[in-house]
Parts: sequence; C-alpha cells; structure tokens
Amino acid sequence: MRDAMAAEWIKLRSVRSTSALLLGGSAITVLTGVLVCLLIGSEFRRAAPDDRMGFDPIGLSFTGVQFGQLAVAVLAVLAVGSEFGTGMIRTSLAAVPRRGRLLASKLAVLGLVGLAWGLATGLISVLAATRALGAELSTLPPATVARAVAGAGIYAALLAVLAGAVTFVTRRSIGALGILLPMLFLVSGILAASSRLRPLARLLPDRAGLQLMQAHHEAGDLTPAAGGAVLLLWTTAVVALAYVLFRRREA
Repeated sequence: MRDAMAAEWIKLRSVRSTSALLLGGSAITVLTGVLVCLLIGSEFRRAAPDDRMGFDPIGLSFTGVQFGQLAVAVLAVLAVGSEFGTGMIRTSLAAVPRRGRLLASKLAVLGLVGLAWGLATGLISVLAATRALGAELSTLPPATVARAVAGAGIYAALLAVLAGAVTFVTRRSIGALGILLPMLFLVSGILAASSRLRPLARLLPDRAGLQLMQAHHEAGDLTPAAGGAVLLLWTTAVVALAYVLFRRREA
C-alpha cells in the first residue's frame, strides 16, 4: 500500500496543474474571505464588544471556501479522469493488479493533499480575514478557531475523496464535473431557497460539510459534528460504489 501511495503521489505532483489549482484555490478562498470582512469591517468595529461575536468572525473568514473548493474537486477529477482518458489506467493496473489497492491508494493521496490544502488555507484565511475585519484573534475562542481550521482540512479531504470516487464511477472527467459542479454551486442553493425543501438542502454533502467551519448556526442547521458525519456518509457511499464498479468493469 505504501509503494502504491508513493507512486500516486509522484504522478500527482508531476502534473503542472496540481500546484496551479491548489495555489489558485487558496488565493480565491483567502481573498474572498478578506474582501467580505473588509466590506463589513467598519460596521463590526462600530458594534459594542458584546455584539461583535454575533458577526461570527470565524465563519466569515471561511466564506471563500465555497469558491475555493472548486480547485480541490477539479484536481481530484483530473487526477483520476486523465488516467481513464489516456488509457494509463491499464499501466497502473499492471503495476498494481489489485484494484481495491489501486483505488484506495489514489483516493488516500487525494485525501491527504486535500487535508493539507484545507488546513493551510484555513489557517491563512482566519489570520488574514479576522485582521481585515478588525477582530483580534486573541479575543476569539481558541478551541473554536482550532476546530474551524481542522474542519476546513477535513472538509477538503473528504471533498477530494468524494470527487475522485465520483470520477471512478463515471470514468470521464467531464461526466464527473457534470455531477460535482451543480452539486457544489447550484442544487443546494436552489433547494435552500424553498422553505419546504430547505431541510433536504442541509443534507447535501456541500452544505453539510461547510458546517464544519461555522462557529454560529441558525435554527435548524446541522451541528459541525452532524455536518461532518453527513459528508462522511456521502463519501463512504460513493467510494463503495466506485469500488464495486471498478472491480466489475474492464479497464
């Protein structure tokens, strides 16, 4: 397993788009959070000290994750889809004949890359955005800040695994993106706009997973633990489906 993961890591880091996507995703995430905090910074600074926590400085810092997550999803899709598209999956299977091991090693590497990206980007977002807002980081609950940054890492890791597994199911990058892009940017927003469908929207992987980074929650929202559990269930189900189909299909 270790050798298979090492091979997958070499393949992933040798692609030029890997660093470009991750750096671009980090820039979008951080800059969006900073911009939002700059826009409401004057209002935050005028508020009474007891009212400032109602602004949720920590949650505002992670506003950009909704856009930056696209980089992680696209990276995972390309990492898997390119092998099917070019036929290199046959070479990979020749090197690692056990399909379950190949699937697990590729998804594990994608998950670890997503975890590292989420932790680093989340930490930078909190430091930069709270400063732009005018909030002193020392005044924020350390445990909540640490949980939100860890949540950003967990969310990015599970999203990368989910996107990679979806691509194993479709075996085409365009097919996987056709599923993931509406899911991440369209479906949950449409459902959330309806009061009758809003409870369903909260159970979608993107909206549930984003709760991992929120410090304050509206009535009816999932808790961070529940949101993470929902995203984990989605990811586990799709990985199981990918495993079954990958074992049955011809390369």
